[in-house]
This record gives sequence, C-alpha cells and structure tokens, in this order.
Amino acid sequence: MSTKRSDAEPEAVDEDAVARELYGLSPDEFTAARDAYAARARKAGNRAVADRIGKLRRPVQAAWLANLLVREQRAEIEAFLELGAAMRQAQEHLQGPELRELSRRRHQVIDALQRQAQALAATRGHPAVADSTRRALQDTLAAALADPAAARALAAGTLAGALEPTGDFGPLATSTPPGATPARKSTSTKSTSTKSTSTPARASGKGRARHAKDDDTAGAREATRRAAERERHEARLTRARADLEAADTAAEEAREAARVLEQRADAARDRHREALADAEDLERRLAEARDTVGRLDRQARDARRAHEDADELARTEKSAANTARARLRDLERNRAGRGE
Repeated sequence: MSTKRSDAEPEAVDEDAVARELYGLSPDEFTAARDAYAARARKAGNRAVADRIGKLRRPVQAAWLANLLVREQRAEIEAFLELGAAMRQAQEHLQGPELRELSRRRHQVIDALQRQAQALAATRGHPAVADSTRRALQDTLAAALADPAAARALAAGTLAGALEPTGDFGPLATSTPPGATPARKSTSTKSTSTKSTSTPARASGKGRARHAKDDDTAGAREATRRAAERERHEARLTRARADLEAADTAAEEAREAARVLEQRADAARDRHREALADAEDLERRLAEARDTVGRLDRQARDARRAHEDADELARTEKSAANTARARLRDLERNRAGRGE
C-alpha cells in the first residue's frame, strides 16, 4: 500500500492491511516499515492503532518463509491445507499401516513446499537457509496439517514466529489397553461360566452364539463403512496430491520460463551495451568528421581569399602592363614624328 499522504490531512491507517503488508516483507525490512506506519497512525490521531502496530513482532526467518509461501504459492498452500483437513478426518478411522502411509505422504508434501520456499527466498536475495530455519519451517507446516487453528494462522500469512506441532499422523493408540483384549475377557468369562451348572451353561452358550453372530454382522457393516470412508479419503488425498504435484510442476515451469526470460534479458542487455558502444564510436567518428570538414572549410576559405588576391594582383599587373604598352606606343609615335 502507498505510504504517500498529505501533511495537512493525515491518511487513516488500515491496521489489518498494514499487518498483511508488513508480514510480506523480508525480516530486514520489517522494523523500519513498521515504525513508519506506527508514526503515520500516531500523526493521524490513531494512538491505539499506532501502539498495536508498534508492538508487531519482527518475523523470524521460518515465519517469513511460511508467509512467503502463502503469498506466492497460494494455490499450493490451499491444496496443502485441504490435505491436512482430509488427513485429520482420516486419522479418526484409519489403522496403523494407513496412518503410516499418510505420515509418509505428509513428509513428501512438506519437503516439496520447503524446497519452494527456499527457491522463493533465493529470488529475494536470501539463497542460504540455515538448518534450524528449515526445521522450524517443517514444524510450522506440520502444525498446520495437524491443527485447524494452526492452519488458519498459516493461511492468514501474518506469522511472526514458527508454529509448534501439537500432534502427529502416526499410529493411534487403541481404545483397549494391551494385555486386556476382548478375546481374553471372553475366555475368562467362558471359564467362569463352565463352573456353573450345565443347563445354564448351554443357555449362556447359545446366547453368546447369537451375540457373536450379531457382533459379526455389525462388524461387517462397520468394516464396509470404514472401507468406503478409506476409499473416499484416499480419493481426496490422491486429488490433493495430484493438485500439489501439478502446482509444483507449474512452479518449475514458471522458474524455467523465468530463467529463459532472464537469459533473453541478458542477451538484450549485451546487445544494448554493444549498440551503445557503436553509437559512441559513431559519435566519435562524426566529431572527427566535423573537425575535418571545419578544417577543410577553413582551407577552402583561405584558398578563395588567396585566389581573389591573385586575381586582384593579376588585374593590377595587367593594368600596369597595358599602361606601359600605351606609354611605349606614345614614345614610339613621338620619335617617329621627330624623324629620329
């Protein structure tokens, strides 16, 4: 947003817009920009807004990278957060092997986003990312996958610090503690029943058979339901993964296009430098030609003046010669008249 304003009429400060802009800046630009906005709000009479802006924390490097992803890779982040929602829902129904597969995919997606963040940082003059920063970014993305509140915080694009994961998508603990499985309870109950009279035992056995049949039917329905849910979740995960891969491919194509454009720009700059050098050479040669023309023009004027002087001298000499010839003719006539 523009920082220009009239001194006579201070511009009101939009606190939310200021926060979005500030957390889109690199950490080394944050503090100066924040203080400038706080001063503007204070000058506009918004002291409370100025105080809140002044208290905004400078983002750590990992938070800046996460904010950068939200701004520059919005489609990928939205697909990532949808994947997190699907994984949280799937966690409630899937068993250990399926959850381990989800965890593996989670790491793949986070690694892909981390590489994109490093590439974006490099284009902004930060090619080196510390290991601690990469780990903090991984934790932030993992937290957004596991926790809806963390997902909303990431999506806002105004993180000041890294997020801490509050859960994982690893195997869940079973509701029945190990060593106290239903089968063992059933065995214990059967043993106790055997100690009673034979008739109640047979009746109890028939009842258990009916309950077991009902339990089998219910278990089959539950297994079918879970299988259907797993298929739906798998389809959503597949779509999200495909979207992320497509976005990653598009980002790589965009980076390749940018490299091609940069190469063309370098070539154009080279041609421009060559053209400037040619122009400078032509200007130098033109200046030399102008000097030569000026010198030749001066020589031509000097030659014309010399020619005019020579013509004038020739006319003078010719007039003197004519005068001399006339006097000679007069002298010859006078001599002839005297009979000499």
